[in-house]
Amino acid sequence: METTSVLSLTIDMQLGEDQSEREFAEWQLKVGQGDYTDDNANITLPDHFKCAENTLNSLIETIYPDISNFPHPSDQYFSDHILLSACNEDVHAINAHILNNFPGSEHVYHSADSVGSEGDEEDFQHFYPVEHLNSMNASGLPLAKLALKKGCPVMVLRNLNPSQGVCNGTRGILT
Repeated sequence: METTSVLSLTIDMQLGEDQSEREFAEWQLKVGQGDYTDDNANITLPDHFKCAENTLNSLIETIYPDISNFPHPSDQYFSDHILLSACNEDVHAINAHILNNFPGSEHVYHSADSVGSEGDEEDFQHFYPVEHLNSMNASGLPLAKLALKKGCPVMVLRNLNPSQGVCNGTRGILT
């Protein structure tokens, strides 16, 4: 019982006045305690958590209503709406799908990949061709091709200029 009261206190301190946020936090606590879970560890979601259809378009429209309208309804639009995914491949596919919904023309930027060595660089190019480097999609490595449109959110992944506030995790809107 003490654990529940401590968790309730934490919820009260961190949540605003929005009743739906409180209900969601309480639902999460109950899921953590084993409620809404069947014998196979499947969690039953309330109907108001579900999209109209089981499609990517429906998910995007539910999470990002009016994404194709620019400018967006508020400066906090992308702070208030978020999709999470466990796989980079899924993240890139969803990002590309959402970017297609943005108005305007897409600008594509390519990386400048090469392998540096102290010896003969041509020998290393045979082992690591640029096509192979461009195909790598590992966490922490930038993409070989970056597609952007005006109005899309961006996040800095490296500490470029911390004294000016441009550091890892800084978010912005492309203008």
